[in-house]
Amino acid sequence: MPKHFTFFNETKYTFEGRKDGEEIILFLHKHWYTITNKIMGIFLLALIPFVLVLIMGQYLIQYNLMAIFAVLWSGYYLLLWFFLFYTLTMYNLNNWIVTNMRIIDRIQLGFFKQEVSELNLLNVQDVSFRMDGALATMMNYGFIEVQTAGRENKFSFAQIPNPQHVKDEITKIADTVKGHNGLYNNNINEGAPATPAPTPVKLDPELDQS
Repeated sequence: MPKHFTFFNETKYTFEGRKDGEEIILFLHKHWYTITNKIMGIFLLALIPFVLVLIMGQYLIQYNLMAIFAVLWSGYYLLLWFFLFYTLTMYNLNNWIVTNMRIIDRIQLGFFKQEVSELNLLNVQDVSFRMDGALATMMNYGFIEVQTAGRENKFSFAQIPNPQHVKDEITKIADTVKGHNGLYNNNINEGAPATPAPTPVKLDPELDQS
């Protein structure tokens, strides 16, 4: 498959730009509830032509406007289908990836533009989460903030499912990477053989909500 279409092959265990030896720990999308309002709105809008037929059906028949109405109906549904496709595509292509090396934030800006930023796990200083409001608490989604030692003060995840579990997983793998890096540097300074890289943490099944 051509390189420009490699995103169609992405799974929870691979992605474009993956480095040698890099293992995916978390593959995250926003909570499914965040797009529910948009999808419900599209389906409600799809009912409008039926309502118009019930209200104005006799008028359309009397003035021979059914053919014109059918064409407008088809165009209207085509537009709704486009909005539905766009909503689902943007939801799928906007994601966060946590590996045993880094955190990657991928933001899709329309169909033909994507912004990607990343944070080395060695720069993670602190990880916190919050849930705003009763609905977020009930649906179990919230915000993750990663304090960094780099140029950016914060690295944020918005409306993530199971935020406390995500926070714990990021903290755990960051501590593992830092511990290994410190041990590696000590061994190098002392002339000892380098310590093998730690075994990547497996994907937590509780976080597979996307």
